[in-house]
Amino acid sequence: MSTLFLALLAVSSLSHCLSVPAAPPQPSAPRDVISLTFLVCVNDTWGNCITTVKTPPIKPNTPWNKSENIMVGDCDHGPLLYTVQQNKGGADVVVTFYSSVIEDASHPECTISWDFNYLVPKPGDQSSSLLPGCFVADSREGYHMTYYWFYIIDWFTG
Repeated sequence: MSTLFLALLAVSSLSHCLSVPAAPPQPSAPRDVISLTFLVCVNDTWGNCITTVKTPPIKPNTPWNKSENIMVGDCDHGPLLYTVQQNKGGADVVVTFYSSVIEDASHPECTISWDFNYLVPKPGDQSSSLLPGCFVADSREGYHMTYYWFYIIDWFTG
């Protein structure tokens, strides 16, 4: 009888080990964003300058004339603004940088799709950033390119 009990216990344990893995965590419920901190990377081919800086925490929906000037080394500077648009899976963060380098084009702007989490690494994929981010390129006077990367590195939500 004890042999039968041990056999059933072994089969039960084995079936538990072979069960389907748990589903990945679901995105967090929509929240109010109080502030975001970004990594801002600028590659200015006009001045042959590449720099990355961490911003202070920035509140959403701040008017450009009330925003702090973000110094990106000697490459660029200007206010960085963003809006948060809630969606079913999280939010879209629309980032606009009021660049001092871009004079005759729209200010660099891109959208970060974000689920209020850092990204999870995937086996075999070393090329993806684990920080939610976006990229945009703009030209100065239609000739020299300036490249911008914006990554969310920290946040406060309520």
